[in-house]
Amino acid sequence: MFRLRNYLLTGAAVILGLTGIARADIYNPTWAVTAWTTTTGTIGGTNFINGAGAPPPAPTYALASFAYSGPLNFDNPNSQSQPNLFSDFFTNKSAISGFTSNISETSFLGTTMSSAGSSNYTYLQFTLEGPDTSVPSGTTVTITHDDGASSYANGVTVTSSPGETPEVSDTGMLPAGLLTSFVVDYVEANGAPAVLKVDVPEPGSLALLGTGLLALGLIIRRRQKTL
Repeated sequence: MFRLRNYLLTGAAVILGLTGIARADIYNPTWAVTAWTTTTGTIGGTNFINGAGAPPPAPTYALASFAYSGPLNFDNPNSQSQPNLFSDFFTNKSAISGFTSNISETSFLGTTMSSAGSSNYTYLQFTLEGPDTSVPSGTTVTITHDDGASSYANGVTVTSSPGETPEVSDTGMLPAGLLTSFVVDYVEANGAPAVLKVDVPEPGSLALLGTGLLALGLIIRRRQKTL
């Protein structure tokens, strides 16, 4: 019983410690965003319509770059014949800062991301900013997207679905330990809808399990003292 109590208390401490690891970069992230748009079918001479993956287009051809604060949770539910502007995608305008472009932010948001066909499409790259953070073993990420999207952690592919597709969800495993980089590449093509959502499960379930183990360990210790 003594050993069981110690195992429970140790396990609780480990799990609660993991949930306390600084993962604000994932749950309250800031992203460096680069946007490329074309109406000719190519960006810098290359067709990326089915190429949502490394390497992205050269920065020289970017339409805009900026910081975006908050989770990637974008959903323009319009049909293909309806508007598909950047403003329909980046609906939380206050989350955008540090905007850099040859056009104004208003003009950028009024630009069409993609339209029916293969000539007009947009490539977006989201790079997680902030200090390196520790990630517990078993942490997954789910990318929901329409059209192509791929993700990379520490330079290793986590999810890969680079081509045009109806809305789908891909789940991959983040590397355990120090997360030094996380990148999402996304291509929006062939008109609305436009969907990109990145979900990393909240650590609440781990915290609940840790609290339960801690409580059980304390109950066992209390009962031992009364015997």
